[in-house]
Amino acid sequence: MKIGRNDPCHCGSGKKYKKCHEAADAAKESAELAAARAKSAAETEAADAEANPKTATPTKQSASRSRARTSGPKTRIATAPNPVRRKAV
Repeated sequence: MKIGRNDPCHCGSGKKYKKCHEAADAAKESAELAAARAKSAAETEAADAEANPKTATPTKQSASRSRARTSGPKTRIATAPNPVRRKAV
């Protein structure tokens, strides 16, 4: 059974779970999910490269390099303030 946010913390501190360990547990779970996704992506990429060696996709490193070269500075378009102001009713 999953612990609720307002339940007492499992560490025995006497605090609510949301004030004590919720952030740490969420970060740990997020890191585990990211590692699992990365492993799955690497396995899929390796299987694709093995099946079709000539049409294999570039590695993440080379893809990120090409992306870094092509993306220029992001500019924001300045807009003029609205010249007509309505009076409050």
